[in-house]
Amino acid sequence: MKRAILIAALPLLLAAAPARADDCTNPQAQQAMNRCAEADYERADSELNRVYKQVMHGLDAQSQALLKAAQRDWISFRDDECKYENVENEGGSIYPLVYNGCLTTLTKARTKQLQQGQN
Repeated sequence: MKRAILIAALPLLLAAAPARADDCTNPQAQQAMNRCAEADYERADSELNRVYKQVMHGLDAQSQALLKAAQRDWISFRDDECKYENVENEGGSIYPLVYNGCLTTLTKARTKQLQQGQN
């Protein structure tokens, strides 16, 4: 019986999947804005990781150790800075939007900084 219900419900679940997808070109609901901000941060973080690996590849062992330590410190700074900038929103529905927006901004800036250091 349970299997029959699941099979019958499957088309409904599949049809609902596109409706759950967020339109990040113009999100209207807070949850959608939060998810889109998180997706933006994930893309920025992925790009940072790509550039970081590229930069590390071109360094000698001593420089790699220094950059690795600096990157760890920078990540700690970034996370704490975004918590600080968002403290007034803590517990609110807008917190993820503002926090992820901050992470994205600082991450993109760090990516540029690493890219400029290569030149």
